[in-house]
Amino acid sequence: MSIASGETGLALRPAATVRTQLAQSAGPGTRIVVDWFVALCEGRFDDAMTLMEPSGPYFLLRQRKTITNAEFGEILRGLIGTTFTRPIAWSLGPITEQDDRVAAMAGSHVPLIAGGTYENLYHFLFHVKDGRIAAAYEFGDTFRSAQTFAAPPGKS
Repeated sequence: MSIASGETGLALRPAATVRTQLAQSAGPGTRIVVDWFVALCEGRFDDAMTLMEPSGPYFLLRQRKTITNAEFGEILRGLIGTTFTRPIAWSLGPITEQDDRVAAMAGSHVPLIAGGTYENLYHFLFHVKDGRIAAAYEFGDTFRSAQTFAAPPGKS
């Protein structure tokens, strides 16, 4: 399966393209979430993190744990140059906003330092409050993630 080639069955478009094509009717939460993805794609981590409440929760499905948004930002920033060759290229699919919640389908693509690429599909749920992402819940394909990041059985 290749997210880049569209074999997923989802209509994913680069985050920057989604931002330029947002309808005027797109809600403020949707705009914040799309701007966040675009900033991440462009390696503007400080800008991305200003769109998040630092002490808010960030839930990671694969690890089954919650960290703060600030901790998530530091982890993601630390992967560049150590695991990833560059920032993740995010593509976005359907985005739905209701009240203070924004749900987004997304795909990631990034070359790995060790060779190959990391691609995954996600469903994100964001809680947007006072113009910032107050909470984020990341639901990625845990099998794909484990293939790339988990140590083989018996190794730590």
